[in-house]
Amino acid sequence: FPSLPPPPSLFPPTNHQHLPSLFPSFFFDFCFALGMGYSQSKVEEEKAPKAAPDFSQEDIQRLQQQTNFQEVEVQQLYEAFNEKAVDGAVDRENFNAALQSLEKSGLKELNNSPFSDRLFDLLDSNGDGVVDLPEFITGLSMVCKGSVEEKLLLSFKAYDSDGNGYIDEAEMTALFKAAWLSGYKTLCVTHPQQDLSLNDFHDYCREMALLYTAKAFSVLDTDKDGKLSFEEFKEFALQEPKITATLNGFKQEVSISFQ
Repeated sequence: FPSLPPPPSLFPPTNHQHLPSLFPSFFFDFCFALGMGYSQSKVEEEKAPKAAPDFSQEDIQRLQQQTNFQEVEVQQLYEAFNEKAVDGAVDRENFNAALQSLEKSGLKELNNSPFSDRLFDLLDSNGDGVVDLPEFITGLSMVCKGSVEEKLLLSFKAYDSDGNGYIDEAEMTALFKAAWLSGYKTLCVTHPQQDLSLNDFHDYCREMALLYTAKAFSVLDTDKDGKLSFEEFKEFALQEPKITATLNGFKQEVSISFQ
């Protein structure tokens, strides 16, 4: 088994006033663990997708005004969505496929992010199991061009998987583990090891996640109630924390908050 280094500092210095561009590096250096590639089922191959409703120039302009996207960006988002939509919406698999298709427009690769599974849930605002066009565009607007406060809240919700308004140690450990696995997933692809697979890293990634969680809670849980409020979490997320997976001298950074 390769030599695996101790974790780097959890709280690197940063200038949190910096606002990212349209498709920030977070969106996917995490990028992320969106880890399901798009593949049509036999049924989907036999049934052609039904496109989303016609999208007028007025619709484009309205969404542009609501989201701060440029008109050309809204058009690109619509085209990517419409290509994968069935009955005017995308399920989780087609959602991931639409995001992947946006790479040619400047969106970085999204297959490897600790937030991948949570992103669909966060954008499915009405909980109907699919994401429609307004949810798709307005949700990505928050990720890509949201304010610092909006990104902080989105990060908090990504950690808070049960939606109770707090982050407990199990929730933070789960996301930290996903971050480590996403880093090693990338390394296993870019620098394959003949005697190793991603499964070999699960126990190690959990151990690292537990260490990070313990360190984070010791600093952030100021009232020592075993959970983090949004205000406590902000102190962590404002520092744009990252983990670094290292394998035989090769490194892969993974962000663990929306930046």
